[in-house]
Amino acid sequence: MGQVESHNEEMDLEQIQDLCMTFMKECPSGALHLHELKRIFGVPACCEEETLYIETVFHSFDTNRDNTLDFMEYTAALHLILRGNLEDRLKWSFKIYDKDGNGKLDRQEVKNLIRIIYKIKLHTTAINMTPNEVCDRIFELVDENHDGQISFTEFMEGAQKDEWVMNMLKLDVNASGWVMRSLFEC
Repeated sequence: MGQVESHNEEMDLEQIQDLCMTFMKECPSGALHLHELKRIFGVPACCEEETLYIETVFHSFDTNRDNTLDFMEYTAALHLILRGNLEDRLKWSFKIYDKDGNGKLDRQEVKNLIRIIYKIKLHTTAINMTPNEVCDRIFELVDENHDGQISFTEFMEGAQKDEWVMNMLKLDVNASGWVMRSLFEC
């Protein structure tokens, strides 16, 4: 398993450059707001799950917490999501799951994000478990010391040992599909 990429289609540099050009066209001020990111990626307002996901992603890359993404934050986000290696994407996933920033994931943090991902993945993947069952299974497989929390080490090791766990924990929900859609609409 190791560093195997999970992307169905690797984004080539030309496509990423097109997205950077779109940023400059859409945001001449250099500050990308959440509604503009949704428009660039073609996230429909009517799809609550995709909206929640893109909001979570947006806030994870807004490193200075000014409710905008500058060009550097946007470029870092594109690179990580579309071309980043597995370890970096897992680290980022852990950061997003860890809402309170204490370095450990509790059941509620995992369950909240699993619900969003679950609804998005239902459109493309047959999942025969409820979000609660997915969360319980993740904790059974990953929480090595059975303390009811998943540490960063447990998260990384669990994801790399078990493909099902990795597919549930990493935040790949067809972001490249949104990008491809947005490139063809421009």
